[in-house]
Amino acid sequence: MLALILFISCLLCWFAYRFYGNFLSTRCSLDDKRNTPAVEKEDGVDYSPTRASVLFGHHFSSIAGAGPIVGPILAATYFGWGPTWIWILIGAILVGGVHDFGSTLMSVRNGGRSIADTMRGLVGEGAGKLFMLFVILALVYVIIVFLDLTANTFAKQPAVATASGWFIVVAVIFGFLMRSARFSLGKLAIIFFPLTFAGLAVGHYFPMVEMGKDFWIYATLSYCFVAAVLPVGLLLQPRDFLSAGFLYAILGLGMAGMLLANESIQMPAFVGWESEKLGMLVPFLFITVACGACSGFHSIVSSGTTSKQIKKESDIRRISYGGMLVEGVLAVFAMGCVAVLTMTEREAGGTPVGIFAAGAAKFFGAVGIPVHLGAEFAMLAISTFLLTTLDTCTRLTRFLIEELFNWRNEASRYLGTLLALVLPALLVFQQFPGVDGTLQPAWKAIWPLFGATNQLLAALALLTFVVFLKASKVGYVFALVPAVVMIVMPMTALALMVQKFGIGTLMGGTACAMFILGFFLMVTSWRALVNSPARSPQTGLG
Repeated sequence: MLALILFISCLLCWFAYRFYGNFLSTRCSLDDKRNTPAVEKEDGVDYSPTRASVLFGHHFSSIAGAGPIVGPILAATYFGWGPTWIWILIGAILVGGVHDFGSTLMSVRNGGRSIADTMRGLVGEGAGKLFMLFVILALVYVIIVFLDLTANTFAKQPAVATASGWFIVVAVIFGFLMRSARFSLGKLAIIFFPLTFAGLAVGHYFPMVEMGKDFWIYATLSYCFVAAVLPVGLLLQPRDFLSAGFLYAILGLGMAGMLLANESIQMPAFVGWESEKLGMLVPFLFITVACGACSGFHSIVSSGTTSKQIKKESDIRRISYGGMLVEGVLAVFAMGCVAVLTMTEREAGGTPVGIFAAGAAKFFGAVGIPVHLGAEFAMLAISTFLLTTLDTCTRLTRFLIEELFNWRNEASRYLGTLLALVLPALLVFQQFPGVDGTLQPAWKAIWPLFGATNQLLAALALLTFVVFLKASKVGYVFALVPAVVMIVMPMTALALMVQKFGIGTLMGGTACAMFILGFFLMVTSWRALVNSPARSPQTGLG
């Protein structure tokens, strides 16, 4: 059964890329004769025309990480694998794929500017700046989350810290050699992919001396600053190209094992319309499974680092739409990993990442990898993505700060990065009362809000894409339908949170503020859509 589910998923995603991807490219008039921002503004730091194979690695690593693993596992556990699978496929093909494609396209046609700045040009100055502040705060939250998780992981698992350090050194050497143009990418890949994987063995056999969490917070903050100001070709591009190899390996070996293993599904296809822990299936299934189906965070990556490296417009389909489809397949595999585990095995796994590692190890075993080594490989590989998310988010926040103040020069590169890290550096040490009243790290206290906020961001990005298409006199129903879906789900979830927790609590009050902000921006966007004039000079569509 699992093999059939995987086969159907891959087949549908292939057909989607072949036919619906072609529809998107044709409808939006992708034209390789247009100069992209990477070509027009090439500076060797942020704007850098990059071959599609390398950029795909960066984009996929940035949008994936642990996201398409955690969400599907939680959703399948509480609602069943059936609705989770259906949403992953429909979401990746018709919602998330359109969202990512549109976000990248708008940015490429708008000089590499962010989705928030594009909204400012299409919808209005006030709404655009408000949206920009919203995105900056969302990114700061992500930085706080992964800063805390990284420091905790490194403090508790010195082997992961060693493997991550090895990985960074290998990536820098790889980037230096790649920039020198003395070696072909293929030859370098043959050498450096094995070196990257060797870091797992180095971490296993030579773990770093144990250090406290505070030390790793400061060390990680320092790394984020350096990584975010370095030229993309020195660390970001080569690191993400190599780190994508971990995901490819997990996905490739896991899919082969899923096809070969004789594992049966251990959980029901449908659990119920409501979960005690997550709430009603509608809307919380669509909030829980974000990465893998549709995630607002993707719009920030697509219009942030990715759009500044697109070499030609036809690469948008390959990188953004194709990247979303591959992430969807990864989400289906993650769902399969929890589906083959018994209740006892799921409880033993503990966290979603632990559950994923236990399930993946079963599939790895079918291709000859010992179970304990397979589980360790999966855990270490996923943990490596913590740093990837951190420094990418830091760079993206700096971009938004520069746009907010219309400030881009050598000073903004350093001072903007510093400003991006000040608030996370302060809040990561703070504790606030959680839902149950106990003191928790700042990010944990409002964690249930993150899914709804992330999907609200996706709704706003899709609405902006609809306005963009109408202003360009292009049929926009294919983007409007996903936009409506993504408007209804997070707004309903936020309203339910206000009702559950009360407006006087941290959770309820924050949810209410997010609901009001979302409602205002959506009304403003809708007015811009209805009153949209003829083709906007910024869009470049026609």
